[in-house]
Amino acid sequence: MEALYPEDPSTIGPYRLLGRLGEGGMGRVFLGRSPSGRMVAVKVVRGELAREPHFRRRFRAEIEAARRVSGMWTAPVLDHDVESAVPWVATGYVAGPTLREVVDTLHGPLPEHSVWALAYGLASALRTVHENGLIHRDLKPSNVMVTLEGPKVIDFGIARSVDTSVVTQAGGMVGSPGYMPPEQIRGEELTGAADVFAMGAVLAYAATGMSPFSWDGAPAPTVIYRVLNDEPNLGPEDGRLSGDLRTIVLHCLAKDAGERLNLAGIPPFAEKRAGDEYWLPSGLTARLGQLAANLLAFDGPDVDRPPASWGPRPPAWNQRPAASAAAAEPSGSPVPTPGHSHTTQIPGEFVPAEPGSQGAASFSPVLAPPAVPPMPTPTPPTGPPAAPSTPSTRRPSRRRYLLGAVSSAAALSVAAWLIVANVGDGSGDPRAGEQTDPDTDDDGNPDTLSGEGPLADLVPQDVREAGGLTVHVGIADEPILFEDEESGQPAGFEIDLVEAIAEQLGVQITYERSAERRDAATTAVEEGRDSAGHIAVGNFVDDEDERDALDVDMVNHFVDGWSVVSTDPDRYSGDLDELCGLTVTAYEGDQEEVVREDTDGCGRPTEIVPATSKDDMAEAILAGDVDAAMMLYSQGSYYVEEEQPDLGVSYDRGVRGSRGIAVPRGQGDLRDAVHAALDALMDNGTYQDLLAEWHMEKSALDGPDINRGR
Repeated sequence: MEALYPEDPSTIGPYRLLGRLGEGGMGRVFLGRSPSGRMVAVKVVRGELAREPHFRRRFRAEIEAARRVSGMWTAPVLDHDVESAVPWVATGYVAGPTLREVVDTLHGPLPEHSVWALAYGLASALRTVHENGLIHRDLKPSNVMVTLEGPKVIDFGIARSVDTSVVTQAGGMVGSPGYMPPEQIRGEELTGAADVFAMGAVLAYAATGMSPFSWDGAPAPTVIYRVLNDEPNLGPEDGRLSGDLRTIVLHCLAKDAGERLNLAGIPPFAEKRAGDEYWLPSGLTARLGQLAANLLAFDGPDVDRPPASWGPRPPAWNQRPAASAAAAEPSGSPVPTPGHSHTTQIPGEFVPAEPGSQGAASFSPVLAPPAVPPMPTPTPPTGPPAAPSTPSTRRPSRRRYLLGAVSSAAALSVAAWLIVANVGDGSGDPRAGEQTDPDTDDDGNPDTLSGEGPLADLVPQDVREAGGLTVHVGIADEPILFEDEESGQPAGFEIDLVEAIAEQLGVQITYERSAERRDAATTAVEEGRDSAGHIAVGNFVDDEDERDALDVDMVNHFVDGWSVVSTDPDRYSGDLDELCGLTVTAYEGDQEEVVREDTDGCGRPTEIVPATSKDDMAEAILAGDVDAAMMLYSQGSYYVEEEQPDLGVSYDRGVRGSRGIAVPRGQGDLRDAVHAALDALMDNGTYQDLLAEWHMEKSALDGPDINRGR
């Protein structure tokens, strides 16, 4: 966003203007604030256009078109004045960068589940457009806004009713090379299939970081030649764009409009493939959240005292400032304005169609031969390089089973939204309120970190001033979190994970144990009111009631669910319905009751044998006294791998619940820092390695998620 220039108005209608968002053929777009405080985008028409008799009719039609498609996937029209000396329209401000900015600058190509989510949003938006008798005609990465609530399609400035065939002026046409389908280039009558073609090109760009027809920055005539004659460049078949997603894109990019996909079938398919995950990678989510927070705090310049950074006074308000004009493209291309999409007029001969003809209009572009021969398929870019990792300061794990230090590796995305409440595991009761000593290195010195972790800049200052993170521990059970027999210190998957998070953030950890798991979160909240940097771990089930009861937000870090342990794991899938008519052992108390409830409707009664330990369960199975044992997957897989090689674990991944790291509500910066660090561990491999070491591979999330309390 640019600052206002002295010749810019300070208000438009009831809206106070705060800055410039961009400029296009119709006028300028400003960021404004309504009297109620809502951020709006105000498009103000150029004076010379406002004086043209036909223009107000066109502008009014554009507003009506935008009103008809306002919805979840578009920016809503809030207000307008077509009759004023300078017509304007106000829409809800879309707080987020364009897809082009995200891919080119902020993140790089998006992960596959994000592209599926993008496909869902774009197809849903275009269906709304088409159902209202419109065609967008200029869908491209700079007309797709990336927001925390989903993608939004903007700029219906060249959208026209389906029954209006002529959208070009003599000698040119409107559109964006590389995203226009062949029929639009030829000037034929368009249908919604034109937007489907553009959507396919946008999805390919989001997945690979390159446009399928202009990956090498070729001039417009070359790009148009490729659209008309060449197959799209989607990168290698086993690259970033592969499988079903590649198939969808190829069908969208079919040369023949009649062969392209019907939009109606895309949203349900894309929604399923996107999975139960937040749609954006967490590192990008954190950046967008910060941008949104900065925007809400932004109050605009003091218009009575223009800052010197504005530069020289422009000659007139409706002319481009000299500084902006310097960014001109090569000769023959239009001059884009930073932050705003632009269209390209391609020289050629426009031939109006005869009334009632099928072609409606034809356009014969003046196509120069390609400036360079078609390039071989390149490997798609992988985006900006990841932040370098600092040398690991992790000492060898305290686990008595491990021989060496944890290495680094893992995968990026966003955590499951699936929330399934599970019951406790019947673990023991540790010493209440005991404060452990800070971890020490091999020489017995406090295990401090340098503050130079890859994500150290995300750590709130008050957390650093408090000396780092205090992790409140509610002992659960092996391998999640338990007390090491040799050292008396907390150990387990969650401990190793929070230490790896601390390495990413460059902070020191102090552990404080509580009598119960819920007490750990409650203590973190209470102490967090007085000092910064308190979080809690303890196999917390992440559901809305639990978050509200504990007054915390949850950063999901693994999933868990019931499993069946037996001598014949191939016999079971892990579904508790399979226990009907069997003799089953489980922890007495809560887990025993779960089996009872799940088998209550069985035609054949299930006999339940309560047990007080996993050893008792294993002994009963091996002796033939029971058919199987029911345990949480994390308990069963770890116990079998470490202690009982003659047993196996059956796990139904369809019945599982998210577990979270508890962060006191209201500490959003700390929560987001933990979230970003966990995301980095999934990206660099540490997360998967830790799960493998603790035999919890099936507990892996594709990526972390944040679930906030009400």
